[in-house]
Amino acid sequence: MRKQKRWNLVAIGSVVLAMILALLAIGGIDVEQVRGRDALRLSASARALITDPGALLPGGWSTLRGDLLSDAEARVDQLELERAVHRVQVGVYANTTSELDLSVPSYASSGYVWMRWDQPLQRYLEASQATIDQRFRLINTLITDAPPQLEPVGVAPERLPDGSYYQLFSYRGRYYLDRASFRHYPFMSVSLPLALEVDDVDGELDYSQLRLEPDVRNSGMGLFAHIIGWLNRGWSIAEYRHHYASNFGLGGDESEYSLLLFEISFGTSSWAAFWRLLLPLAVLMAMVLLVFKVRPDEQDARASIPVTVLLTLVFLQQAYRENLPDLPFLTFLDQVYVVAYVITLVAFVLVIWIGRRYADMEAMEDSTARHDLQERLDHLDNSWPLVVVASGGVAVTMAWMLIPAGT
Repeated sequence: MRKQKRWNLVAIGSVVLAMILALLAIGGIDVEQVRGRDALRLSASARALITDPGALLPGGWSTLRGDLLSDAEARVDQLELERAVHRVQVGVYANTTSELDLSVPSYASSGYVWMRWDQPLQRYLEASQATIDQRFRLINTLITDAPPQLEPVGVAPERLPDGSYYQLFSYRGRYYLDRASFRHYPFMSVSLPLALEVDDVDGELDYSQLRLEPDVRNSGMGLFAHIIGWLNRGWSIAEYRHHYASNFGLGGDESEYSLLLFEISFGTSSWAAFWRLLLPLAVLMAMVLLVFKVRPDEQDARASIPVTVLLTLVFLQQAYRENLPDLPFLTFLDQVYVVAYVITLVAFVLVIWIGRRYADMEAMEDSTARHDLQERLDHLDNSWPLVVVASGGVAVTMAWMLIPAGT
């Protein structure tokens, strides 16, 4: 008996050592992400960030990009806005949103963009022999062989009574989606952006020269700007200072340009996510909870439950992961599955261990020792559900609470 216990301890120690060495090896070859120096900062221009704060996730996820300006920086930026040579008022109205694909991630959209600009910019365009749509582009477009990004509605710009120029454009295409709270999956939010920026071919339309001012009053979303299965959480439009980590070979400092960002936010239904993804997992864990309620003499039935649960867990996880990109971190649901895997493995090990104890008990001649062992095994059978619920609940709660804020 003592020799068998010694070998069991050696086996357990070997497994623990192998796990430690594996973790050290994975940590040694893991690749750290290198962040680029491109950055966005919210400008002091008028903006509409109307996403309901009450609809955001507890972790503080928001569509807001980059860093906010301090009060002093906002005053300086406002002065720069007033001194800008060219100011273009831009509005966006999204007619449709569709084909949200989280595995890319991307979405399809169509709608209208309009611009209103003054005489100085019109003189610049005429001198360059260019139209306004040739100097602006949607920088998060994915489809390169699509029709023109901004297709003019009408032949030429319209001259307004106040001397400014106005032109309406339509857009349609597929666009890259860069903001989603994947760490909270399946309780997540996504932001569908449309980013408009000047195409500066001669270095005369940088942030100090040209500013984009959102048309807050007239921008918005239309009747079909919805996605079935997702809940709309509002839209926003704002100007950002886009800092490039390059001067594009023009000399001087690194370039900065005005960028207008229009976004529609969507979120998942918490109840739908629970019934669709978490309820099947809860049922499987209930089976693991009841594994020791099976009669001790039916060892085969006991051992088959954790194995069946494990195979089902693998199948369910692969099914939902197909809808997500290859993420460099674990989502909340991934962490819940890790807890489920650990509980299932512990249950299987305990089934084997208890089975061996019952075999040893049958060979015992001392009735007192046999009775004591029987009581310990019965106590383990009775306490197992409580231990699993308590430890699993704490682990899942910690997984949610430790999600980095704002992600």
